[in-house]
Amino acid sequence: MLKSPPPTCPAPGVLPQLPDATLRALTPADFVAWKQLRDEVLAGLAHPDMYVREADEADFFAQNSLPRGEGIGVFLGEELVAYAMLGMPTVGEYGHLGAVVGMPAGLQASVAHMASCMVRVPWRGNQLQALLLRLRCAVAQAYDRPLCLAVVSLHNAPSRHNLLAHGMWIEWTGVIDGLRRQVLQIDLLGRARWDLHDTRLIAGDDFEQLCAAAAGGYVGVGEVVDGTQRLLRYARRLPDAVAASHGAQPL
Repeated sequence: MLKSPPPTCPAPGVLPQLPDATLRALTPADFVAWKQLRDEVLAGLAHPDMYVREADEADFFAQNSLPRGEGIGVFLGEELVAYAMLGMPTVGEYGHLGAVVGMPAGLQASVAHMASCMVRVPWRGNQLQALLLRLRCAVAQAYDRPLCLAVVSLHNAPSRHNLLAHGMWIEWTGVIDGLRRQVLQIDLLGRARWDLHDTRLIAGDDFEQLCAAAAGGYVGVGEVVDGTQRLLRYARRLPDAVAASHGAQPL
C-alpha cells in the first residue's frame, strides 16, 4: 500500500496537442475501457512479441493503479484514447525489475516501474507517449522513487526509441518469463555516468551481443539508423554516486 502521496496527476485540464482532452487518474470504473483500448492496440501490432498480454489483466490493472500504483488516462469526453501506468513494487516482490537487473537490495525500494503505455491509432502523433512518460517520472519522483525502469521487446523499436529519447538507457538485456527483453532505466537525480570515449555499435536485434555488452559493463545510451539497420550505441558504465554510496557495483 502506498503512503499518502502528494498530488499524483495534473488536475483535469486542456492539453495543447488535444484541446478537448482531459487527464485524470484511472479508477476501477475505467477497467473495461482500459481493456478495450488494449485489445484494439494489441490486435494491430506489427509483431506479436512487441507486447505480450499479461496473464491476469485485472491483477495487472490493480497493481499499477491507486492505491498500489498510478494509472493516468487521456480522455476525450468519456472515451479513453491513451493511458500509462506506473508501478511501485515492494522489495522482494515477484517481477521487481531492480532485482532483474541485479540492483543492490538497498536501492530496490527506490524503483518505480514504467509498466505500460498505449495510444489508440487515430491519436498517435500527438506526443502523448512523451507526455505520459514525463508525467510518470514526476509522479515517481513525488513518491521518492527516482530509479524508473521499463521493459521493452527487442521487436518494439518505437517504444525503445521513445524511452531513449527521454534520457533512459538500456541497462540489461536477457530473458524474462521466457521472453527476450531489455530493461531501460533512468535515475531522475542524474547520478549515472558513462564513458562516451569507450563505445560500440550493436545491431538492435543482436540478442547475444546485447547481452554480452551488458555483462561487460556497457549500457545502451542511444541509437543510430544506418540505412535500414537500427544500431544501438553502447558506452562503458562508470561508477556513479548512488552505487558508490551503497558500496555496490554500478547499476
